Amino acid sequence: MKKIIICQIVFSVVLMNCQEKKAEKTTSKAHKIDNTINNSQKEFDFKELKFGSNINDLLKGIGLSSNDNALDEYNISGDYEEFQFPKDKNINLSIFNNALQSGTDNISVFYLKTNKKIWGYEMELINNSNAETIISSIEKRVGYKPDFAEKKVNTKERPIFLDENGEFKKDHMEENIQVWEDKGNKTVYFTIYTANFSKNPNENRLKIFVLDKASVKYKEWISYRSLDMLYNK
Repeated sequence: MKKIIICQIVFSVVLMNCQEKKAEKTTSKAHKIDNTINNSQKEFDFKELKFGSNINDLLKGIGLSSNDNALDEYNISGDYEEFQFPKDKNINLSIFNNALQSGTDNISVFYLKTNKKIWGYEMELINNSNAETIISSIEKRVGYKPDFAEKKVNTKERPIFLDENGEFKKDHMEENIQVWEDKGNKTVYFTIYTANFSKNPNENRLKIFVLDKASVKYKEWISYRSLDMLYNK
């Protein structure tokens, strides 16, 4: 009788261990699937962005929500909102297949308050090694040379740029401004690329403004950003 009882106890312990291991494997497998889903959701190339699409759909597609906005201010008076991508999230952002540095680059999307429709986005890329390639990719996307182009050169002998104190900079710097209007897609691209050749290594900053020309916000925004001084057609 004792032998029977002991055998039953042993069998129960073995059965419990098997069930626990099976549960652990199931949980582990589910965890791996969840990680795979999360990783796939956190990738986005701005070439896929369609103006007029809903901001919430965009964010949901890469595992974010409006609560992840890096800006802590709410636009009370305006009819639009800005979503700035957080730098503490593991998000693989790119533009025309060129990687962005989500940890240092400033990247924002603008949308209307009423219907959440996206009408523009802006980027400030600091010392991004892909900066010049990105500019070339924009030109390739549009399919022709810029509608407006201007180059400014700053030297010690002929300074034209001012620092934050209002004094002329003495570094050798170049600023290239280019504008493309993609009439087929009603999209206007503004790029301002500044390189400082007096720094070692060289420093660069690329500002990108991409706007929906069909939007009610277009004229107001190019005026607000003083972009209408460059291109206002």
